[in-house]
Amino acid sequence: MKPDFVLVELLKACAKKKDIYEGTKLHSHILKDGLLEKSPYIASTLMSMYSKCGDLGKAQKVFDDLHARDVISWNALISGYAQHGRFHEALSCFEKMQQDGISPDGITFTCIFKACSSLRAIDKGKQIHDEIVRRGLLEKHVALGNALVDMYAKCGLLAKAHQILKELPIRNEVSWSTLISRYAQEGQGQEALDCFEEMQRDGINPDGITFICILQACGSVGAIDRGTKTHKDIVDRGLLKKNTNLGNALVDMYVKCHLVAKARHVLEELPVRNIISWNTVIAGYAQKGKGFEAMNCFRRMQSEGMLPNEVTLLCILTACNRSGLLCEAQMLFGYMTRDYGIIPNVGHHTCMVVGFGFSGHFHNAISVIKAMPHSNNPTVWIALLGACRKWGNVKLGKMAFDQVLQIDNTFSGAYVLMANIYMGAGLHEEAEKIEAMKQRYATWDKQGKGVGI
Repeated sequence: MKPDFVLVELLKACAKKKDIYEGTKLHSHILKDGLLEKSPYIASTLMSMYSKCGDLGKAQKVFDDLHARDVISWNALISGYAQHGRFHEALSCFEKMQQDGISPDGITFTCIFKACSSLRAIDKGKQIHDEIVRRGLLEKHVALGNALVDMYAKCGLLAKAHQILKELPIRNEVSWSTLISRYAQEGQGQEALDCFEEMQRDGINPDGITFICILQACGSVGAIDRGTKTHKDIVDRGLLKKNTNLGNALVDMYVKCHLVAKARHVLEELPVRNIISWNTVIAGYAQKGKGFEAMNCFRRMQSEGMLPNEVTLLCILTACNRSGLLCEAQMLFGYMTRDYGIIPNVGHHTCMVVGFGFSGHFHNAISVIKAMPHSNNPTVWIALLGACRKWGNVKLGKMAFDQVLQIDNTFSGAYVLMANIYMGAGLHEEAEKIEAMKQRYATWDKQGKGVGI
């Protein structure tokens, strides 16, 4: 049989390729030669292979069949559960591990912090934090410190996470990026930018992930000066050559700072770009109601061999509608399946209903709804109801309102719109009846689901 290190490498290769068939054959040879008990690394790598191939049941079976279990085998099992989002099982394994007298190490705690983060189990996280400090594990395990920061940040304790980060004996770009990312995701853009300044004072060079987070923060607070400087830093470091996500974040930053033309210019200069980059710029034009520019961008994208997806088409339909290009929108909508192989979804139908309805073309709006495979979605009827409010169309508004109620009679927006239509038409008594209906269903519980209006 092959030496242990060869078996370990073969199992890792199977895990990387997710080749469970070859991995299972190796498992059979391992059992035949009795290597499972002789080499803890083979056992743990075998469990990891099954986990990465998505078969946690077999990973658990390998573990259960072991006569002697050490921290390595426990880590393989806990890591597998954590990687697949089965965090309760990961925590349960952690408890059993300790009951068996096995002392967790830095790898164990890193996995458990991930579980605590996802489950928002802050009390358990604090308990483990105290233990790793007592054991001095943060002195050597930078990944453990990063996981600790991430746990507090994801549990909403950003100030605590920031404090811990500054107290870590060792930290790297991942440590800082973890916190910067969470600040950006929570809409605290200025805090993210301040954290970035601290990182640089700390002598840590940002990487691509850090720059993505900073661009998100710049976009969220409209910090165009900081964003432009970051853009220059990225170019100077040559980071755009292979990092498509960074290019996308750069384009998105300019769009969020309302510089769509600049975003378009940056997009066309990117060494690599994908459909996300194009969709971002087209969506930016749509938000500003610049349908002609959006269409131009749409055509340019296709001329480069980039086919649109569902998001692209929704953005371009929105841009056309907001610019009064209803004929273009109608033509594009009609040829979506033929030209691009994309079947219109509820979003596309709703977009067309909004475009036709708010332009007063109610016949076309109704035709779009009737052409839907299933018109039992309240969104399209609410869109029509909103158009009826604009034009004071009581009769059609009542029909749309009734359709919404048939689907979901707790949809608060429908009552508000219908009452406003009646009020606009001077039908105050009817408006009061709608208000009474709204109050009636405000606390109604449908199939065990609490509803609040």
